[in-house]
Amino acid sequence: MVTAFLFLIAAAPSERIAIPAGTLQRGSVRAPDEQPVQQVTLDAFSIDRTEVSTGQFEFFVRKAWADDEVWSTEGLQWRDDHPNGSGRLLRSAGRRNDHPVVAVTWFEADAYCRWRGGRLPTEAEWEHAACFNSPGPYPWGTGLRDGVRWSLKDTTNDAMTVATAPVEEDKYPTQLGLRHMVGNVWEWTSDWYHRDSYQSATTTNPRGPSSGMWKTLRGGSFMNLPSYSTCTHREPADPSVVRYTAGFRCAYSSR
Repeated sequence: MVTAFLFLIAAAPSERIAIPAGTLQRGSVRAPDEQPVQQVTLDAFSIDRTEVSTGQFEFFVRKAWADDEVWSTEGLQWRDDHPNGSGRLLRSAGRRNDHPVVAVTWFEADAYCRWRGGRLPTEAEWEHAACFNSPGPYPWGTGLRDGVRWSLKDTTNDAMTVATAPVEEDKYPTQLGLRHMVGNVWEWTSDWYHRDSYQSATTTNPRGPSSGMWKTLRGGSFMNLPSYSTCTHREPADPSVVRYTAGFRCAYSSR
């Protein structure tokens, strides 16, 4: 009975946080690929309060890995080339069900979110959720906070739990209550990365380029210095790569 109860917890979907339609100031002057700084307008959407956990992702693997309908065309080709996935051994090494899932490719993250009835957030949506009504560069504003365990600067160099977190891990959520938007694990977004993509992007519901070599990771990880763990930092990554420091959360359109 206890085992079954824990299994249900692991399989339960994350709480979603509603993000109202609005305008944000996207980008910064910190790096060339974060420029120009401009106002962009987004439709309302919702996003998972926490990163997807190991238990939640493994439930997807058991239930829907073989379902062709949840995979994109490119993702289906990747899955057929990797029928056993590519990061399972990394995910099972010292991980608990309530840790954020890591070592997932972009294709796997995309399929999971499709299965959940959602999608990966765009870069603009992710940034809006992370620094909602905050001047940045962090979700809580400027400056580093004492006692926050979220990056290589701190004493605990490991990913933090997402489902049942100790009190100290929830000291500084975003203004909307999202947790670990920076510094726990990198998070996949839906957008293709290009250094100059901000220069030509529309200012209403912007998306990345239509194609590319890399997808964009956001938020930094427990292995990074604080300068990577900001609301605006952009990190290119091969969509087929697996990292011990990369996970994701899902977004959901409001219409």
